[in-house]
Amino acid sequence: MHNNCNWIESILATAILVFTFWPTAIVSAMISKWIIVVSAALLLLHALFCKKCEGLCTGMMKSGRKRR
Repeated sequence: MHNNCNWIESILATAILVFTFWPTAIVSAMISKWIIVVSAALLLLHALFCKKCEGLCTGMMKSGRKRR
């Protein structure tokens, strides 16, 4: 996986976890919900459309082909 992609995924996953478990400690519950939704959507878009990353399934399929 590309180095910049690690940072993007780490930041988005951290935001999702923080705003899921401590929504009112940081901002209001309504804003926390939107932060979670936007972060999850960005993470999903990145997983689906990033050309630099090889997903888990792609890596597994390549390693399976090499064994044969």
